[in-house]
Amino acid sequence: MPAEHLVRLLQITGAALGIPAAAAGTFAAYQSYFSTDMKCHRLRNDIIGVMERNVPPETKRSRLKKDVTEFDTLCGETDPEARVIFRAAMSEHPAESGAASEAAAPVRADAASQRAHVAALAVFGAPGSKEHYGWVSLSRRESGSWVPHFNGYDISDTSLPPPGTILSAKIMLPVWSEPQAGPNDQTKLQSRLPSGACVRVLATRGGTGRLWAEVATASCS
Repeated sequence: MPAEHLVRLLQITGAALGIPAAAAGTFAAYQSYFSTDMKCHRLRNDIIGVMERNVPPETKRSRLKKDVTEFDTLCGETDPEARVIFRAAMSEHPAESGAASEAAAPVRADAASQRAHVAALAVFGAPGSKEHYGWVSLSRRESGSWVPHFNGYDISDTSLPPPGTILSAKIMLPVWSEPQAGPNDQTKLQSRLPSGACVRVLATRGGTGRLWAEVATASCS
């Protein structure tokens, strides 16, 4: 169990047993721990909602800018897949003129780098696409447990889907030329897998922060 999770568990347990020293910090620890998760969840949903909205590009960018920057700062380390997609979305709608705020500079720099590599927002397996195979993150670590990115199999570190399994993406995901260990290597970014799209598992690989599968496009029917 990670140290930070153990500390929180001890605080809450201490309060339940009536230990005054632990009780003082229990509510603050609980509130901070779960409010961050809830805020990341809200930001993720808000950003995806704007990305899917049919509005002018500049309007879309202005709506994305604040939330993507906040998500990048607050949630980027725990949800690197969403971070990649959201930064790439910003690269699709760059500022046309004027100086942007200092807070958005890392997002702009990274977006420019992604535009220089393989088309970050090309749909995986779309007609004319050169990429028919790629690696996707099956799940990520969040709050000490695995958060699955797909429907169709009960994924865990001890139960990875066998070859041939058809999975349906629960969220929009980046597709890589190889599994990512640690910080993402943007030069390995191939395309994106839309939410609801189906893939067929070719191979799997475990990991500490994310679980991986090499996949090919598949029909959902």
